[in-house]
Amino acid sequence: MYTNIDNKQKIIILSVDNLTYIILLSQLSIVFIKNKDFFGGKMETKNEIELYMNENLKEEQIRVPMLDFEMNEEGDYQYTTKVYEQPNKIGSIVLDFIQQELKEMSCFIFRFYGFQTLLTEKERKEILALNPNENKELNNKIDKLSNKYQKEFESYKRQIIDIIEYCLFNEKKELEDLNPLEKLHLFINTKNIEEYPILNHNEFRKVIKLNKSTFKMTEKELIQTIKDKDSNRYGVQEIYEIDNFYNLLFLELYFILQEKTYLKKCKNCGKYFLTTNSAVIYCDNRFEDNKTCREIGASKVFTKNLEKDEAYNLYRKVYKKKQALAKSKGGSFEIEYNRFKHQGKDKKNAYKLKEITKEEFVKWLNNQ
Repeated sequence: MYTNIDNKQKIIILSVDNLTYIILLSQLSIVFIKNKDFFGGKMETKNEIELYMNENLKEEQIRVPMLDFEMNEEGDYQYTTKVYEQPNKIGSIVLDFIQQELKEMSCFIFRFYGFQTLLTEKERKEILALNPNENKELNNKIDKLSNKYQKEFESYKRQIIDIIEYCLFNEKKELEDLNPLEKLHLFINTKNIEEYPILNHNEFRKVIKLNKSTFKMTEKELIQTIKDKDSNRYGVQEIYEIDNFYNLLFLELYFILQEKTYLKKCKNCGKYFLTTNSAVIYCDNRFEDNKTCREIGASKVFTKNLEKDEAYNLYRKVYKKKQALAKSKGGSFEIEYNRFKHQGKDKKNAYKLKEITKEEFVKWLNNQ
């Protein structure tokens, strides 16, 4: 048994017997991978990412060889690559790439999606030459690689944001009838394409197969596997085979422009977010006072609607009248104003929550 904790990426890798448990604390999800189904202590030789997609769920599943550790017969750690498999929202990798801090994101890229599809053979060998029992050496090497790739990452981030802004959030009147892919075609033919090398990373293969290890299965077992919709959530699918990390970013960007998922810009915080509902305009990120943008947005919409509401306008008139009398005459008028201020607030909230009807609220206000 061994445990490896990566505090920077909030990942725990726990190995017990022939099982590896990858716990992603940030997503509160656990992936179970049998070593014997893959390559154990050996290094993965197939340097490519496989992407399976379920358009109905707006979900993708990615299989990728990741840099990992295991204990050898002498009781020391040694490097290995194991196949990491995780379901994500379609587009979540490219969204993280453009929105998260690249310094932190780069560590995740080098260990997971990019170890064998981005780093050069020399860079991989330099990592594998380090003592895996010394985390500090590996962290220092990852930091050096981050610094080396920082400018390149920043460039690709800018390119992707430019394309997203042009194709999804362009308010030019002459473009309003074009869909995102048509805008991409226009972008490619009107911009200096040499400034957008991400557009050249458009090579990937598609194969047809079952998204499950079927090695040595009998016909009966295969039939049962295909029929088991719970464990076989992607079924027989077109599988994208990708041999470069930037190709993965472009493929996800292309999915977004195909509207296989919806990338929106939050009307409250201005950040990008993914949703399966094209009508949603607020994200679920915490913004202030422990409230999400969606909660804040709903409150803003309600308040705006209230300003046009007959009952709410009547409430404001009664409130201002009682407030003016309290200031000018005091005494019983001030007592009445304080009573109304508290009772009126409760009635207004009850109306807001639809606990009382508009007629009931208006009737109460007319009796004040």
